[in-house]
Amino acid sequence: MRTRIAGLALLSTLLLGHGSATLAHGPTPQKIAQSVDIKAPPDQVWAAIQDFGGISRWNPALSASKADKGNEPGSTRTLTFRKGGDMTEGLDAYDAATHSYSYRMGDENLQALPLSSYSATISVVAGEAPGSSRIEWVARGYRGDTSNEPPEELSDTAAVDALSAYMRGGLDAIKKQLESR
Repeated sequence: MRTRIAGLALLSTLLLGHGSATLAHGPTPQKIAQSVDIKAPPDQVWAAIQDFGGISRWNPALSASKADKGNEPGSTRTLTFRKGGDMTEGLDAYDAATHSYSYRMGDENLQALPLSSYSATISVVAGEAPGSSRIEWVARGYRGDTSNEPPEELSDTAAVDALSAYMRGGLDAIKKQLESR
């Protein structure tokens, strides 16, 4: 009888999360949103970023990029990072009329971006000032190590910081390119 009661107490502790033993859960998705205002009309800004395979022309973190099927959903782009290694991303949706496309991580590169997976959408909208634009880049992703106690370099903070820096670097570079014309 005592064994049954002790077993039920332990089961209750595990299921309800009371006491020192608790059931752990996996990571939660992290949201990263970056934007930039550009003194150029939306069609001009879209023309500069619309090529899914051409991201290396405006993101300084990359030395090369190419897409196997261009802007066709299902296309896979390969990114070559300046600090080393490749990573792939797959195009999920592309809408030239609304100036946006959505994609997701394929093969990871934890040294370049310490995420195990992510999806993102980049879009160009009219800015507040006449003839201006805003690029909005929003991503949701999971840290590089999805265990309950990841090392610092593969944590939520590392994932958010790295993807934020990657996105910010690209947005700042395209702003500079377009506004210096």
